Amino acid sequence: MLNRELLRFRRVGGKVHIQFIDATDAKLLDLAAGLIALCADAAQNHLNTGDLEELLLMQSRRIRDNKLAKGLCKLLLDRMSVEPDEATDFAALREKLFLASAKALPACGADITQYRATLSQDRFFRQDIYGDLPELAPLSEFKAVSPRELLERYNLALVQGLLVYTDSLELDAQDGEAAELRKLFKYLKFFRLLAETGRLPSGGLHFSISGPLSLLLNTRKYALQLAAFFPAAVTLKKWHICAMLRFSGETSTKLELDQTCGLVSHYRNFSSYVPEEIRLFHRLFAQSDTGWKIVGDTPFIDGPGGEVIFPDFSFERERDHRRLHLELFHRWHRGQLEKRLDFLSRSPKLPLLLGIDRALADDDEFERITKHFPAISGHLLRFRDFPGVERTAKLLDQFCK
Repeated sequence: MLNRELLRFRRVGGKVHIQFIDATDAKLLDLAAGLIALCADAAQNHLNTGDLEELLLMQSRRIRDNKLAKGLCKLLLDRMSVEPDEATDFAALREKLFLASAKALPACGADITQYRATLSQDRFFRQDIYGDLPELAPLSEFKAVSPRELLERYNLALVQGLLVYTDSLELDAQDGEAAELRKLFKYLKFFRLLAETGRLPSGGLHFSISGPLSLLLNTRKYALQLAAFFPAAVTLKKWHICAMLRFSGETSTKLELDQTCGLVSHYRNFSSYVPEEIRLFHRLFAQSDTGWKIVGDTPFIDGPGGEVIFPDFSFERERDHRRLHLELFHRWHRGQLEKRLDFLSRSPKLPLLLGIDRALADDDEFERITKHFPAISGHLLRFRDFPGVERTAKLLDQFCK
């Protein structure tokens, strides 16, 4: 992720124009190769972050664009892992050293040269006492990347850095392939973004995604999730985004991009991005004897006003292959929950069940919901962070009665 001071863009006539780089430029590829080699060598020799950052900045001075140079260095530093010394209590070590040095001072009188010489002779005073600082922790690993990939990720990072300031984002996924659209839905679910979805005449989908500046809760975290989602949109063959950006104290400006800008996503295999709690739920559900199994081909369900609903899970009863679907609503889905409850109360036979996070509905709120929507009160379950297997199976059985 790039901070605002590292972003390269211009604003003209209420629109944002990003200054992308040419990922095939020979000079930039050569520079990227040199920077990558420095990182690999730093990890192998366990340099610390501060030393590596200084080496990277020195090497990157081969180009005049200071923002570009610092941006590439930032992306590479983000790919480094440190190996902290957890066996040493550096705070206690510093305390001992400071107390010992204070004790040695009177013996040297006012002679500062003698004082320094006395300390330098004692091995105790030559120990590293700041090894717990992040910039001084030894580097242990570098996530390898090719020069071309680094330049492509830089272009993506320019967009991601701007999306942190999004008020609203419209995304047209113009691919007609159901598998690609399902994958995009899964990315939305994984990054826990608020989105309303409708169909496009081309057969694709239109997503209206709430931006971080339209929310009041966990704005920073949500902004990072939206930025992390963007490379998923780039995996599509045909896509278009229109984002309204609002910087502090400034009027909104528009950012429009599509597949013709040449961005390349580094997202390849979505299975590697599945959260651990979902993996655990799949595993526990498969191990339990509920008479149900989780199936992967979750369908699109047509909702009110042309909206498209994509459940989180689909279940199939083993004895008759009946299928039911479960959609989860977390604490940030408050506005969407009311609309879904109203829709299902008018379509109680729709094979869609709802899971509601306890952070979204406490006991009093859940009681209000069940009284206000009696037709679907038996189609709801509450969970904390993630639903339990037994409670989910019980709800599935209850719906079929």
